[in-house]
Amino acid sequence: MFSLKKPTIIIILIVLLVVTGYINHNLTLKASSKVSNEYQKHEEMELTKKLDGNDKELVEAISEGKEDDDIDDMEILDTKDENVDKISKEANSNISQAISKEDSLRSKNYFIEQRLSRDKLRAGLIDRLNSIVENEKTSEDVRTEAQKKIMSIGDMAEKELTIEGLIKAKGFEEALVFITEENAKIVVSKDELTEQDVVKILDIVMGETNLDSSNIKIMKKN
Repeated sequence: MFSLKKPTIIIILIVLLVVTGYINHNLTLKASSKVSNEYQKHEEMELTKKLDGNDKELVEAISEGKEDDDIDDMEILDTKDENVDKISKEANSNISQAISKEDSLRSKNYFIEQRLSRDKLRAGLIDRLNSIVENEKTSEDVRTEAQKKIMSIGDMAEKELTIEGLIKAKGFEEALVFITEENAKIVVSKDELTEQDVVKILDIVMGETNLDSSNIKIMKKN
């Protein structure tokens, strides 16, 4: 009668566990990317429901804009030279600059425009990272780094949503939050920001992240 020795059984079990873990990890990454894209589409639909006429056209224009225009802002590198950290920092820099731009801040649809723009750039970044992960020429170290970055982006997006809700719950009409691993930028709808307002917002952001107050920038949108 055929039988397996105990060491052989242990090795088989270990292999099965490794394979199962790998499959689950990849499924989680794909799910994170899908959730990010679906959340963006859901937000666009919700915003469109609240708007009329030209404002609806604005949402559609931002949503349907060429994605290549966003990616063009990032330096295109050869696969063998892909630098995940550089790609992410360039995307974050684009989002941060757009949020702080004076022309943007003067727009009556600032929060709609910048929230959609932020989410669209993020979706483009995730697509770029996914292409690195799925490219057979990508080294294992770079693939692992890209996978971790995708998970981190999903976590940041979730925190942004939570913080925006908590800020509104404190009496602010509208809030836009952008978080990276190093810093956070918050824009709120307020004629004047008092010291008490700043303390409230800092308390929320620091409670939801590991960021120090010196790395949190709070701005107002009149």
